[in-house]
Amino acid sequence: MSVSLYYTAKRPQTITLQEQAACQEIAARYDAQYPFGELYEGFCIYDLETCRGGDEADVILSGSTKLPPEGDAEELFCIINWWLQCLGEITDNLPGAQWHVHIDDTDLPWSEEVHYLFPVEEMDR
Repeated sequence: MSVSLYYTAKRPQTITLQEQAACQEIAARYDAQYPFGELYEGFCIYDLETCRGGDEADVILSGSTKLPPEGDAEELFCIINWWLQCLGEITDNLPGAQWHVHIDDTDLPWSEEVHYLFPVEEMDR
């Protein structure tokens, strides 16, 4: 059974080309610096044209990252925190956005001001 982290940002102003490029750069940097062995799945940002519907016109970023199916709970939470830190940098790059962040059916408290991390000890990598 796979578990994924999902993220969507909405705001009235469309995303700029500079913001898009910065978000892609942040995601690529986190993918390249992934410290937990082989990368299971990178930080995925969906193509906006395919994920926006009629009532989703204000979506400026959306994506998901599949989490590895193996590993102990502490390692899994450290991996989730890695991707949440990536998302935090992206959040800081998209001012004024309203975020919805969840792991499958469980919402995570997230805002432009407060990013969420699970309370775990950082593992030696």
